[in-house]
Amino acid sequence: MEQNVPLVRRFSKLEPYQEAYTLVCSLEPTGPGCWLSVSRTMARDGSADAARAWVPAPQEECARLLRFLYENSVQPELWRDAISNWYPQTAAAEVLREGGASCEL
Repeated sequence: MEQNVPLVRRFSKLEPYQEAYTLVCSLEPTGPGCWLSVSRTMARDGSADAARAWVPAPQEECARLLRFLYENSVQPELWRDAISNWYPQTAAAEVLREGGASCEL
């Protein structure tokens, strides 16, 4: 397995369609799964949006999923929804890890 290096993609300003920004995707192995993270930083003012999700899968599988999300430029607003297509338990795990109550009582 290659070293966990953030995947970085820079987007150009294409008026009037898109502002210039940088998308960074990363993976952090933690026991029986991995945290997958994304951050989008706008070039004009440095503001950033981020999201992360815990995926209960081996590191190699998480790395493939991260590569897919990166190559398809999945944005922070869609990050958790995209991951939960393959790992539905991710949405419930996020609620529990953030201190909320699970809907499955």
